[in-house]
Amino acid sequence: MKAGTRIERKPLKASKAITVSVGRNSAKIYFRPADRGRSARWMLANYSTGKRRWQTFTDEKAARAEAIRMVSRLNAGDAEGAGMTGAERRDLQRATELVAPHRVDVPTACAIFAEAADLIGHDNLVAAAKAYARRAPVARTPLPVGKAVLDLIEAKTARGRSKRSLGDLRSRLGRFAADHPGQNLAEFTTAGLQCWLDGLTGADGKPLSALSRRNFAVVVGGLFEFHRRRGVLPDNPAKDLERETVRRSEEIEFWTPQETGVLLAAVSREALPALVLAMFAGLRSAEVCRITWGDVNLDAGHVVISGTEAKTGSRRLAPLPNNAQAWLRPLAESPEVRIFDGDQSRFARAVSEACRNTSTRRIANGARHSAITYKVALTGDVARVALESGNSPSIVHQHYRGLATDADAKEFFALRPEGGR
Repeated sequence: MKAGTRIERKPLKASKAITVSVGRNSAKIYFRPADRGRSARWMLANYSTGKRRWQTFTDEKAARAEAIRMVSRLNAGDAEGAGMTGAERRDLQRATELVAPHRVDVPTACAIFAEAADLIGHDNLVAAAKAYARRAPVARTPLPVGKAVLDLIEAKTARGRSKRSLGDLRSRLGRFAADHPGQNLAEFTTAGLQCWLDGLTGADGKPLSALSRRNFAVVVGGLFEFHRRRGVLPDNPAKDLERETVRRSEEIEFWTPQETGVLLAAVSREALPALVLAMFAGLRSAEVCRITWGDVNLDAGHVVISGTEAKTGSRRLAPLPNNAQAWLRPLAESPEVRIFDGDQSRFARAVSEACRNTSTRRIANGARHSAITYKVALTGDVARVALESGNSPSIVHQHYRGLATDADAKEFFALRPEGGR
């Protein structure tokens, strides 16, 4: 028998134990008499892995020998632990806490890590795991993209998002959902989303501008991030989409004074007041579709854009130039009547029809772009134009400054109706 080993023998009855001690550690062997067709046996409670594991022996000597061997190993481990520094002990404790939720011990976790790192390198482990998780959506709660969109909009509505913001979400995400009917949100990949963005076209069948694709990417990325934060997704596949570079020439186009006069003469009477307000006061198409004649003060020469109607959520007064007042006075109706009885799409179609009938360039947001461009050229006051337009000075300075001449601006704001129209 090994020196320092002590065996405490108790009567061999069921559940009674033999205690084997070596140094400061000990192990217990339990005797189980023959029962239910099984022979007598000795059972060693092995805690060497941190959890109890039973080892069964038909021979008492073999059980004691294994107990001595196990306890000796534990003592050796204690000796090694005694030589650890404080930092090493803290690291071990932290490692134990990290792996505990996964029900593995530190050596097992390290072995798994080492094997995976040998295969693909330790720098790629997390990315590989995320990629695998995206390819195995069955491991997560299925969420159809249509339901995902509804959940997002419901949450944003509850948080008091503006009507304009909610409308933009419904429009862009509605198209996204319509293009992917019934698809599970967890099935999307970065490559798939990129292909969808690259293939987007407008009502005219032409590819969307870089600015429009960027706006779609932002909104769709917000959808995936919303559900990632709620545990539905392990990662946001939209975060690695290509960043669109918006060139100035692509972003801003505007109509010449001659083109503007032609459009105002050709557009339907129903859409004329809205086009005048967008063209000369710089209102957004969404704003002209929300306001009423009660918001238009022809005597004071301004339009009131309330916080609920503005994109920025801030109230502002948009000045009405003299020529805009001349266009609007013959068209004015009672205060409760809306300026345009329709939504943005219907207004855009009315302007597009006028462009088509007169062979005029069709420019997305052309009326507002024209108003801001000529206001900057006429006044040179970027800050003032930004305030009146509900925009930021940096955007106005970057995208609208230096595009038109003072002479063009004067001609633009001199356009008036003929024949009292």
